[in-house]
Amino acid sequence: MSRLGEDHGTTLTPGSLPPLVFPAIALGCGIAAGEAFPEVSLPVWGCCLGAGVGAIVIRKELLGSVPAALFFVLGHVLISSLVRPALPHDHVAELCNRGRVWVEGRISSVPEQHGQRIRFDLTVERAGQTRKESGAARGKVRLSIYYYSHDLRFGDPIGCQTVLKPIRNFNNPGGFDYTRHMGLRKIHCSGWARGDHLVRLPRDGDPDMAVVLVNRVNNYRNRFAAYIRKTVHSPDAAAVLTALVTGDRSAITRELKAVFAKSGAGHILAISGLHLSIVAFVSFQGFIRLFSLWPRLLIPGYSRKIAAVFTLGPLILYALLSGFSASTRRALIMIVIVMVSHVLEKEADTLNSLAAAFMAILLVEPGALFSVSFQLSFVAVLFIVGGVSLAREILKERKTPPSIIQKLGMFAMISACAILGTQPLVMHYFNLISFAGILTNFVLIPGAGFMAVPLGLFALIFYPVSVSLSGFLLTVAGFILEPCIWLLRWVSSISMFWARTVTPDYCEICCYYLVFSGLFIAVKGRRRTGLGVMVAALVILGAREAVWIKQRFFNRELSVFVLDVGQGSAALIEMPQGKRVLVDAGGFSGSSTFDPGERLVAPFLRQRKILTLDAVILTHPESDHMDGFIYILENFRVGRFIKNGDQGRSASYKELMAVVEKRGVRIDTVPGIEGLDLGGIPLEFLYPLLSVEPGRESAGELNNNSIVFKLTHGKTGILFPGDLLEQGERSLVLARGDRLASTILIAPHHGSSSSSSDFFLDQVAPESVIISCGWRNRYGFPHASVVKRYRNRGCNLFRTDRSGAVQILCTDSGCRMLTLKGE
Repeated sequence: MSRLGEDHGTTLTPGSLPPLVFPAIALGCGIAAGEAFPEVSLPVWGCCLGAGVGAIVIRKELLGSVPAALFFVLGHVLISSLVRPALPHDHVAELCNRGRVWVEGRISSVPEQHGQRIRFDLTVERAGQTRKESGAARGKVRLSIYYYSHDLRFGDPIGCQTVLKPIRNFNNPGGFDYTRHMGLRKIHCSGWARGDHLVRLPRDGDPDMAVVLVNRVNNYRNRFAAYIRKTVHSPDAAAVLTALVTGDRSAITRELKAVFAKSGAGHILAISGLHLSIVAFVSFQGFIRLFSLWPRLLIPGYSRKIAAVFTLGPLILYALLSGFSASTRRALIMIVIVMVSHVLEKEADTLNSLAAAFMAILLVEPGALFSVSFQLSFVAVLFIVGGVSLAREILKERKTPPSIIQKLGMFAMISACAILGTQPLVMHYFNLISFAGILTNFVLIPGAGFMAVPLGLFALIFYPVSVSLSGFLLTVAGFILEPCIWLLRWVSSISMFWARTVTPDYCEICCYYLVFSGLFIAVKGRRRTGLGVMVAALVILGAREAVWIKQRFFNRELSVFVLDVGQGSAALIEMPQGKRVLVDAGGFSGSSTFDPGERLVAPFLRQRKILTLDAVILTHPESDHMDGFIYILENFRVGRFIKNGDQGRSASYKELMAVVEKRGVRIDTVPGIEGLDLGGIPLEFLYPLLSVEPGRESAGELNNNSIVFKLTHGKTGILFPGDLLEQGERSLVLARGDRLASTILIAPHHGSSSSSSDFFLDQVAPESVIISCGWRNRYGFPHASVVKRYRNRGCNLFRTDRSGAVQILCTDSGCRMLTLKGE
């Protein structure tokens, strides 16, 4: 009996890898290189690749690298047109920032309803300053229509008066690159309009068959989704079943999404490779049983091939009826290629099929490489393939069929491989780790996957024929899902089963995968190479973490980040010895559902590897400074909550104080404490001296009662005056004028004309001023007169709307300013 690793038939060599693996890797690397280094031209890449290929050819190894090099160049070419588009002169983006303009075209995505807003993509055909002046135009626009009571469908020709703006990012470290995300979809501007400004245009002839098909499928999905919610009595079970069968997740509450994520079952809610694999498996097994009834098919072995062909029907049907989202399309391509390889008797070459699917998707949609679902799907399958391969190595000598225990063990191993493979990406994108994934998968995949999904699909098929039968199947599926959801709620309620995480960087993620690659190589026979890869990865990871520990806990610098949170304010103070203070957390007034605490501040903190804040300071209880704190206090450990004595009357303030009480955070008020001394850096509270009387908190009084404090490190002083107006500035100067002199000033009230008075600036005498304001905000901040006032005093001006986040680095001898965009 040979020992593991001594079987030369399983030794891993470059030549033994499937032929499509290296071209697939090269294609992905070419796309990634073209996106990450767009300024590097193809000739430069060609020289580098030529040198590399020449060295390889000289060594007479890996001659397949020549076509791989060509795929690298192809990947670069494919992504270049998306990340560096040369927009024509008649592109609709030329009308951005020109006030109200006229655009018309056809709706090119299925409209999505969000309360009073309908959102969709419009492929523009004509555009201009007015309808009469409009001419032929090209491009796509992401449109939001408010208060429109009629139905809009895919392919409808429409026109409207709208205000167009370019797609822009909030520019903070660790932030989501929305500009790239939309650019990969060839959308470079967005607009909004009221429903009464939208005009339906006449159709030119009969609609295309594709348009008719999409609308019919979408109407059928919507009717069936409504029927599910009507039939299944549990709202949660109805929402989950609707998502599993139709792909519509709009009914899933934010709280229920969190339950699935914390219990390691978030992948169940998004239709992807798992769901299509289940449909393919059930269909394939069913067709095999059916065709096995004919001996003529069974004897020559045709039944499995014909079953694989017939399985494509239910797969495509499910993909269409579930919305045919991008993740669904990619999963369909991957599984179709695997099924075709089965028909061609190439099913043993799973890695080659996976590489073929990888290349097919990227050749059609190169931007898919940066999609979270794409990355998770392929990494999960790759780890499962590797885990199964290792298991076969270990069990290959056993002649007896596997027992039930062994099958359950194999199922657990597959779940563990998928979890191990995707965990760094889940941490990177979602900042969450669940320790209960294997447990919940034991229940969810059989219950929700192999029972609820097929029942829901049969109900979907029988719905036009027999409503009663469809309702019965849905009721059974709902009963199956209810205990599954109960289990997930129980798991998510136990804190030991999940944890919030920081955002691992690309170096840490690569080291993680290199460790497992080395382990796989070692088990497959090349022990020395595998161990070398593992050791190298661990050394690099250890050095990376040592640098981070030194920077975090043994750094003597004071660092202040003024974040880009739009028309609001948020700043992070990083003091020596790892002490962290968050000053305000942004927010949007009105009915905006965008949460800057969740979308902007939290990703920045996690990218800085911060899960604990020693203190947070709310300068005053207004939405543009306060609302983001609700999410921060719910999801981060906070030592103390510092506020002034004002009692806000808004619902957000009441919700915030309820969260503070629930989390047991200590509350300090100003006046009441004179300052903080964290990490040896004094933080002195200068204002307010009194609180506004309860019931008299007007907007002006709240602004003039803002907490004002000063940081001092060596020769540098940084003054935070909140939203003080001129009256508040005068009161501050009269009370604390001798302490206001500062090197850097955070502009009061976002640079409004009612602040930054000469009386105040004479006392502060700043060398640099940072203005936190939203790009082209409706208030016109910063006001031109204020900007002129600062410039006349010789101040260096930094604006978050133009420069993105601004960082102040202070040492004992001075300070320097850095901006994210370098402007």
